[in-house]
This record gives sequence, C-alpha cells and structure tokens, in this order.
Amino acid sequence: MGRRSPFPASLFEKLPKIRRERPVRLSPSSPMDGAQQPDLLDWTPPLIHLAAEDVEACFLDPGSFRPPAGAAFLYHLTDAETARSFVANGLSLTDSLMFRTAAHLAEDLADIPTTGDMGVVRVRRRLIQPWMTPDRQDGRPCYVLGPQTS
Repeated sequence: MGRRSPFPASLFEKLPKIRRERPVRLSPSSPMDGAQQPDLLDWTPPLIHLAAEDVEACFLDPGSFRPPAGAAFLYHLTDAETARSFVANGLSLTDSLMFRTAAHLAEDLADIPTTGDMGVVRVRRRLIQPWMTPDRQDGRPCYVLGPQTS
C-alpha cells in the first residue's frame, strides 16, 4: 500500500493567536454627546380634545337662560347645531372657543335680537381651567379655550 505524506505545514503557524481589539469609531450620524433617544412607546401625544363627559357639558336654551348664583360654570354661545355637537362630541382645544361667565353671557343674550337658532354650551369651570386663557372681546372679559402651554 502506499505511503501517505504528512500534512503540509500551515503557512500561518507563526502568527500570534491573540488578536488586539480595534478601537471603536463613532460614525458621523451617531450622537456625540451621549444623549439617549427618548422612549417612543412612553410618549403621550398632546391633548387636543376634551370629552363632553369630562367637562360636564350640557345644552341650554338661550331663551330661558337665567344667570345662576356663583361662578361654577362657564358658557359658550353658538348656533344650536354646533352647541349640540359640542355636547355630544366634546370640545376641541384647537378651535379657540370663547367662554363667558353667566353674567357676561346674560349681557350678550340681551344684545342678540333673536335666540331661536342659538344654543348655549355650559361646562364646569374647574374642569376646563387648565386650558383657559383670560381675554377680552367686545370690551367684556372672556376666556379662550386652547392647548396647555408648558
């Protein structure tokens, strides 16, 4: 039988067995200051809508409106269809809705010749307070509903 020749010697026998680690280089697109990316799953979008139940919205007929004692509520005067929509669907914080106190709404109603196609949305003042900004319209104080400023 034939003789086998031994395996040839490896060409890389004399190279060192331990490798040095290369330094890590940051790519230009990675942050240099070590800031971490925010957790996108923990992010909550800004509030742009208040549910009608959350502000205790209800529809009032302007013809039978009598100012109550106290300042627990604010009022928004608009057409009846829009008022019913606000009571059913809630208030948008992006529409800059104007609210008045009961006394100022009574003054507004006295200036309007007919109230047949109008409606009043009543909301509890303390429930919309964080989104209200004091303002003036027609020389009378009012509040404008809008997003919170941080």
